[in-house]
Amino acid sequence: MTTTPPQTARSGHVETMLGGRWQRVLGGDAQLLERLRAETGADLRDAAATPFRDGGDFVTLAVTFVDRDASAYRETSIVIAVGRDAVITLEPLTGCAPIDLALARMERDGREGDSSIEIAASILESIADTTDELVTNLSMSSERMMAQTSAILRSLETKKAREFGVSDVTATQQELADMEELLSHCMESQLALAEAARHLRTLTRGRDWDNRTDLARIIEDIEAIEPHIDFVHDRVRLLQQTNNLALNVKQNQIIKVFSVVTAVFLPVMLLSTYYSMNFEFMPILSWTYAEPMIIVLSFVFAMLPLIYVRRRGWLR
Repeated sequence: MTTTPPQTARSGHVETMLGGRWQRVLGGDAQLLERLRAETGADLRDAAATPFRDGGDFVTLAVTFVDRDASAYRETSIVIAVGRDAVITLEPLTGCAPIDLALARMERDGREGDSSIEIAASILESIADTTDELVTNLSMSSERMMAQTSAILRSLETKKAREFGVSDVTATQQELADMEELLSHCMESQLALAEAARHLRTLTRGRDWDNRTDLARIIEDIEAIEPHIDFVHDRVRLLQQTNNLALNVKQNQIIKVFSVVTAVFLPVMLLSTYYSMNFEFMPILSWTYAEPMIIVLSFVFAMLPLIYVRRRGWLR
């Protein structure tokens, strides 16, 4: 695959590929974009602000998608300018993984002679595949979290329930919230990507540009990922509700313990309150068996609520 040395600017450079049919602009340096406009006629200075634009010789598409950067995810925006015989991509200075993937696929399949529309279609397809891979990873993570949540729910009725606390649910809920946000961005990306492919098909339909790519099939492939995103999103919402349920059950168990303890010791507290009053004449205080009787009464009054609670099944 033919690649010329990059043209360096103050904060970016241009890599020319495929015999000059594809120019990758890395970095949004104003001087570089101005020079590119003068050489090719493609104005990319404000292209990222407009999703679709027909600039005469070039059809410009602005696409935003979720990309993986090292160990984190980020939203990446690129611009694809499609002309009759050339494609120009405006990318972040650090590069773009889906575009690298599209380039690797073209090199693997020996498609160095692809037309400009075919190159743009390969880029859109690679972005969709990258999003699909991300959603698959999120689905596997949700399966792992579902197994953990099921284990927590099963442990609520065992002695291991004390090992489960609010901090566990808080950490899981935060991770689920991050997953939900990523899935929302993925869905937004797929909708914009499908719309970009439809605009590319519409704007190039009236031109006699070379094209052997079935854009309708690519649009169907992009839209086919959307039900997968919906499915994983529904699973994440179910996990959020299940974790809230587990937390509510745990809190109810704590309140139940305090309620039972209060019910057991309330009669004893009433007895102690009564006999701590400063009455001048209390005959029972001079009775020989007063203390044993109070001990027995306290025990009986404490056991009666406990027996009642146990018979009602409130200790289960």
